[in-house]
Amino acid sequence: MNIGTELTKEGQLVILMLIQLGGLGIMTFSTGLLLFLGRNISLKSRFVLQDTFTYSPRSDFLSLLKRIIIFTVVLESFGTFLLFIRFIPNEPTWESALYSAIFHSISAFCNAGFSLFANSMTNYRHDAVVNFTMCALIVSGGLGFLVLHELYSTMRIETKPHRIWNRLSLHSRVVLFTTTVMITSGIVLFLVSEWKVTMHNLNLIDRLLASTFQSITTRTAGFNTLNFASMNNVTLFGTMILMFIGASPGSTGGGIKTTTLTALVAMGLSRIKGLEHPTVFKRTIDSESVNRAFAVFVVGTIVVVSGTALLLITELGYKPYTQTQGFFIQYLFETISAFGTVGLSMGVTPTLSKAGKIIVVCLMIIGRLGPLTVAMAIRPRPLKAQYKYAEEKIMIG
Repeated sequence: MNIGTELTKEGQLVILMLIQLGGLGIMTFSTGLLLFLGRNISLKSRFVLQDTFTYSPRSDFLSLLKRIIIFTVVLESFGTFLLFIRFIPNEPTWESALYSAIFHSISAFCNAGFSLFANSMTNYRHDAVVNFTMCALIVSGGLGFLVLHELYSTMRIETKPHRIWNRLSLHSRVVLFTTTVMITSGIVLFLVSEWKVTMHNLNLIDRLLASTFQSITTRTAGFNTLNFASMNNVTLFGTMILMFIGASPGSTGGGIKTTTLTALVAMGLSRIKGLEHPTVFKRTIDSESVNRAFAVFVVGTIVVVSGTALLLITELGYKPYTQTQGFFIQYLFETISAFGTVGLSMGVTPTLSKAGKIIVVCLMIIGRLGPLTVAMAIRPRPLKAQYKYAEEKIMIG
């Protein structure tokens, strides 16, 4: 659906409001409004927000909450200014250019991926300012507000990069390191795999811009400057991995999160080395975090597998494979994109049945809330067993 032409301005503004609320979270928005009006927030609301944005109780939580709102306003405003400058030559009036700039700035920072342009950002794939502005907004929103808060607080008292790095918490270092690795890996993937495919008619600079843009937006944002329906299988497979991992905890993005990936990799490496506890940057990851990461990965995998199976049933029925070649990867891509709240598609979204669209909507809700949150919400109340079954070993691997 092209919301730029098929929806009225009022409809577009409703979507923009929902994007902003979804990015910040309704609790954050309402609490920030109460603080702005000089009202106090309840202890229960504070605990809910702390679980959303931090990994442990903090004495400066209200300061963090205020900065979340300030970061959002400042970054989105700066992004709007830069995009406005580049949109003016291509828009009929300065008002429409400003409106487009505001819409795309909020959509990028909130990792929503909605665009007013029919072909997303394809017309601007040669524009470095637009590309890097959108990328900066997406990365800022995807890092998580706690990381932005720590970076800002640390950079106020330290100027040397290595000292800033050493003062950051393990959480922030893991997020920054894993995000950098994923972005770099994505750039290499798109450059190598799409050099002679979707980027065959681009020069070197434009290829670098397109690869960087797609590597960053693929994880959670959903904007595109290349046609995913024309990409080769290797690129699509790598894209699905990036979408499944997604952004970072406490951010505006979805997926199983970067810290989950790092915790699982650290656990695997520690077992291979014969170590009892997983370590990262000379710190031991606590067992609760590792168990939570494993649970998120398992639940996320179950959601994706189940969603793909349901789409195959609702859209293809029980037709033989010879009549449905190519559809499996399209529906798997659609499922992972919905779970990661990315918004990318290989073009099958408009063709989905009503049941298929409902499945995609449910996947997006689960992805935004978090797979483990949904699993814990629907599970039956645990009973404390007064017994323990006898232990017995099984073969693994």
